[in-house]
This record gives sequence, C-alpha cells and structure tokens, in this order.
Amino acid sequence: MEHITVGRKYNEGKVAFVECTKNSSLDDINIKDKCFLLILLAKGKLEFTVGEKKIVATAPSFLCFDESENPVLVSKAKAQYTCVYFHPKFLNINMSFELLRSENYSDIATTHDMFMLKPFTHKAYVIPIAETQVEKIEHSADYMMQELEEQRDWYWSCRGRSYFMEIIIALERMYGLIGYGLTHQKSDNIPIINNPMLRDAVLYIEGHYGENITLSDIAVNAGINHTTLTALMKEELGCTAIEYLMQYRITIAKNQLSFTDVPVKDIASMVGFKTVQHFNRIFKKIAGTTPAEFRKSAVQKRKDEIR
Repeated sequence: MEHITVGRKYNEGKVAFVECTKNSSLDDINIKDKCFLLILLAKGKLEFTVGEKKIVATAPSFLCFDESENPVLVSKAKAQYTCVYFHPKFLNINMSFELLRSENYSDIATTHDMFMLKPFTHKAYVIPIAETQVEKIEHSADYMMQELEEQRDWYWSCRGRSYFMEIIIALERMYGLIGYGLTHQKSDNIPIINNPMLRDAVLYIEGHYGENITLSDIAVNAGINHTTLTALMKEELGCTAIEYLMQYRITIAKNQLSFTDVPVKDIASMVGFKTVQHFNRIFKKIAGTTPAEFRKSAVQKRKDEIR
C-alpha cells in the first residue's frame, strides 16, 4: 500500500507523498523502503518492536520510524494518536533518502534551512513532547488532516505541508533539547537553551507563537517573574521575550515562504500577525527584505545550488 494523498477537484491527480490518519489500526505497518512514519501520541501508551529492539512510548510523545524496517505493534493501552506516513520529498522535492544520509546534507540543510530529520535517520524512536507544545502540535495535526481530506482550494497540498512543517519544527526542537545530537546543528535562529526556567519560557513561546501572547503569559507559564525572565533572556539569548517571539515568528514564516506556495496573508495569520501590513513591516525589519522578495530569492537559490 502506498501512503499518498491524491488531488480530486483541485489539482486533480496531483500526488502529495503523505497520508494522515487518526487512531487507525497499527497492524501490518508496511513502510520499509517506502516512507517514514511519525506517530503523535496524545494519550496512553504504545509498544513496538523494530527488529530486536523494543520501543515503548508514553504520551505525550513523538514516535519516529524510518524506512529501513517495519515496526511491529506489541500493545496499545488507552492510546490516542495521529499517524503521518510521509516521504521526505513531501517537505521538499529535493529530499530523497539518499540525500538525507549523504555526507554533505548537513551543509545543504544549513544553507537552505531544510529539515535535518535526524530523529528518523538517527533512529531516536521516541521523543517526548513538552506540555506547553502539546496543544499546538495536536491542532497542527488536525488542520493538516483537514486540508488533505477536504482539499478546499488549489493550495490544499501546500497548506497540509505548512501544518506538517510546524510539527517537524517542534520535533526537531525537542530532539535537540534532550541531547540526541541536534546541538551539533546549532542555528542562530533556533538556539539551544541551557537554563531550565528559560527553556520553559522559550518552549511556551514556540508553542504559542500564533496566538496573541504577552510578556505576562510567558512569565506565568514559565513559573518566573518578569524581571527574572528578562534577565535570563538577555543573558542567554541577547534579547527580550517579546523580541524573541517576533524573531521566532519570522523564522517560521521564512520556512513557510521557502517551502510552500501558501499566500503571504495566510502565513501572516498563521504566525500570529493580525494584518499582513504589520507582518510585512516586521518581516522586513528582521529579514531585511519583503516576504515576497524573500520567497522568490530562497526558491531560486535552492534550485540553482541543489539541482
């Protein structure tokens, strides 16, 4: 069985290399040499075997399986989950299994802000989800499934990808924080956080950047006062909490502009701006160019350098 979604009314016949299901049977998983499988475990517990290895996951967590073997379900206890079967080229047409495992992929990914997908290629299997990120991830999964099922306009595949990218960003963030090795890919845009209180604040921001959150919201959810939060942010990240929020929103927007055709106004709303004018102004202030100019340049640069 091929895990794909095919266009119907809009982009009829278009193939998106992804399939999203909720609480479906996990019997006879067949992904070997075909695709990756990401399971978002919201409640309960799942147990698998992969070859001779036993994999146990307790909610909330990600389960990451690559294309090298078929995981076999052992048990599921009161589990609620979403399954995303995907080929890496769903994220970008250039992303093959071979490229992901090539010696120079790290340099390519860093240059073009492409996903590393190390939780899959490094066989991390189980990655916990921060409590402050659970709701955002669940919503992104639901919206992704809705876009792929309803196909409401010409952008159905891109919109599905845009929500999936939000999930992958959260996955790679958690993978880095728990020390599996993403620290070796440290990015100035998504830094590694050392102080645990600051880490909670940053994870809250990264889980709620699309909302109208305030400094008070961030401090309360991190369990610290405004003064301490500001001091920690300045000491470790060199900016205020609100500055980090704006920078993070633009980081996410850059990914969306680079790898989807979703209209700018929709991206602006997705990353928490009430008007496209405000989004354009902040984007140009931080990125030094307009969203439209950035999209055109990023796509052309990737075509020139990768292909």
